[in-house]
Amino acid sequence: MTAAAAQFLASYSNIIDLCLLNALVAYGLYLALSANMFSLATGGFMALGAYCSVYLTMEMSQPFALAVLAGAVLGAAAATLIGLPVLRLRGDYFMLATFAFTEVIRVVALNWDDLTGGALGIVNIPRDTQTWHLALALVVVIYLVHTLRGSYLGRAIAAIKQDDVVAQTMGVDVFTVRLSLFVASGFICGAAGALAAHLNYFVGPGDFGLVRSVDALSYPILGGVNALAGPLVGAVFTTILPEALRFSSQLREILLGALVLAVVLYLPDGALSVLKPRRRAGNSGGGKATAAAPRVSP
Repeated sequence: MTAAAAQFLASYSNIIDLCLLNALVAYGLYLALSANMFSLATGGFMALGAYCSVYLTMEMSQPFALAVLAGAVLGAAAATLIGLPVLRLRGDYFMLATFAFTEVIRVVALNWDDLTGGALGIVNIPRDTQTWHLALALVVVIYLVHTLRGSYLGRAIAAIKQDDVVAQTMGVDVFTVRLSLFVASGFICGAAGALAAHLNYFVGPGDFGLVRSVDALSYPILGGVNALAGPLVGAVFTTILPEALRFSSQLREILLGALVLAVVLYLPDGALSVLKPRRRAGNSGGGKATAAAPRVSP
């Protein structure tokens, strides 16, 4: 069994690493979505974490752990700076503002040749990220999210998700809670960007654009925002499906689009909502089901 497991890990190590990395990003978005913040800033946060960590390891010969931490802190700092003005916006305006942030970071990375390598990117990055690094980071984040859900802050977040106006009248500081979640999301996505840069040997501006942000947003939505395992399921399934359909790029894009459309239309609470027990029609009123009247024979 040990030999078989080792062979499996050797054969599918790249896919496993990608699933773990995408799941980590998914939980970063999960925190933002839990307070109704549809953020497209993920690509920008990941880019900051990636370039910061690569600069520290390759140019300043700093330890890998310190570089990842610095990338995460830079992502959190950027989230704080843009969150203070942007979080006062609502709905589409908030989404457009976060998209603009990602595009600004991408364009800066595209034109700052001395630091980022420009359009050619940075190559020959040491592969310091190991599978256990990603697994450990994911376990820690899931544990923290689980603890948060059961805390007083978690109840405040649930109130904000239901109705932020009502939550404000109940004494919840909506802006502070949202800013805290947005900063935590930036921290996690910045760390994920640093881990990704030292996993793929290469980092370039095209890796952190709008497509990356939209993909990250789809992970928790497809899996289910209301379930703790939702981001993990969504990230793993969305990562594995394109690999299984690699034989046809056209079919892959069609099926992924159809999957997203089907989940949005028929499973608005995410794929994990199919596992929830459904109430029987007789109990839908909340009381005991009444027995059917006996049939009277003619």
